[in-house]
Amino acid sequence: MGDDQADDDDDSSLPELGDLVPLSVDTDYTEDNVYRSRPHYTKMILIERCVLCRNRRYLLTFLFITLCIIGSVLLLVLSKRFHQSLPNLLHIGKHSTNQIEPVCLSSHLSEGNRTTVEKMNLNRVATALYNKLIVNGGRRPQGVTTLHTENGFRFALISWYGRADEGYAGRGGRVSFVNVTDMPIDEFLTDVSKIPFYNYRHVLLVDESFCTLPNIHVGGIEYQNGTLYVADSRKGQQAIIEFDMANDLYSVPSSMESLLGYRYVLRASSSFHTPIKPSFFSYDIDNHRFIVGTYAKCGNDAIHSHQDSSDCFNQPKNNLLWFDKNDVSLSSPLPCKHYFPEMQGAVSLNWEDTTVVWTSSSYGAVSNSHLHTFRATPFGKGCPNIDLEEATKVNTNLFPPGLEDLHIEEATRSKARFMWMQTEFGVRQVFAVSIGQLL
Repeated sequence: MGDDQADDDDDSSLPELGDLVPLSVDTDYTEDNVYRSRPHYTKMILIERCVLCRNRRYLLTFLFITLCIIGSVLLLVLSKRFHQSLPNLLHIGKHSTNQIEPVCLSSHLSEGNRTTVEKMNLNRVATALYNKLIVNGGRRPQGVTTLHTENGFRFALISWYGRADEGYAGRGGRVSFVNVTDMPIDEFLTDVSKIPFYNYRHVLLVDESFCTLPNIHVGGIEYQNGTLYVADSRKGQQAIIEFDMANDLYSVPSSMESLLGYRYVLRASSSFHTPIKPSFFSYDIDNHRFIVGTYAKCGNDAIHSHQDSSDCFNQPKNNLLWFDKNDVSLSSPLPCKHYFPEMQGAVSLNWEDTTVVWTSSSYGAVSNSHLHTFRATPFGKGCPNIDLEEATKVNTNLFPPGLEDLHIEEATRSKARFMWMQTEFGVRQVFAVSIGQLL
């Protein structure tokens, strides 16, 4: 080595033992327990460093495995609790732009395959809790309505949609027919017997060619006078599809292959367009007019928390429209603007000398939903005359996350009417609340 480089093993510069200063007066220092040669001292340091490095690796490995387990459990809980993956929960998932092709029956069905709601084999069971029922399925419930038959049967209808990124590409929408004939009709549900369960059946929606309706959201449904109306908010559609319940409900015979596992299909018969995007759909029983509305998100946050600013109220797409089916098109009538943001459903009826309007707003799988209530003077063919930004004019009730479509079940007495609702996240619930309890 060069003269300017010191040898690592050279200890000529080390101080003598007598020059060392003890670090503690309580320690006995001798030549044996204080002095160590440079090589031996370095070796001890290396050994200690190796032990520290090994322990650190063990600790980091343990922490990594623990975090993986916690993350896996968290993802499992989120998927079970909210029925969606973490990317979907945070609205960061990438949605495919590929065209999804419909799936069709191998051959068309004939008049001999037609059936009725009362004749369907209801092969599933929903847990019953008085005026509430719990429905299961891999899809997400969206719309709700009721159907009363001439023979006295009473059904609740729930529509479902399936996301392509959750494995339901091409399946389109379906409707569950739940027999709630035994559900009590009592204003405050007093002195009624408990019903353990309700039977129901899933029915697949198909077009005129018995093919599925890919990507349809079925965000709102309404049954009136023998026809089931389904909102079709798909891009390029902006329509309400009509299904004739008397002539378009078919049973797929056992001799034929089922359509994606479904033995009952409901075939579309016709449709009509609306001047606004039909995110949800309902019917005003008293004024005999349909209601259609548009969902418009406000805010850019991933968790979808509630926004109540004036900017949210002034969004141009916060639209509702009351209309006559015989007087509606892509361009008319003009909608009522500046309603609540992120609306999922709307209904109205006459109560005493006012018209009462309810709208539901949902803010994702975490935040509570809102049921807004306001009163207006009867407004005929126009729009309710009310300033929705005045807090004193609007009553807001909190509901679980994912509150969707609204429906008012017709009854002979106004106080015996029920408002039906459902949630799409967590424990998917379909429930009816007395109108008298909401006012």
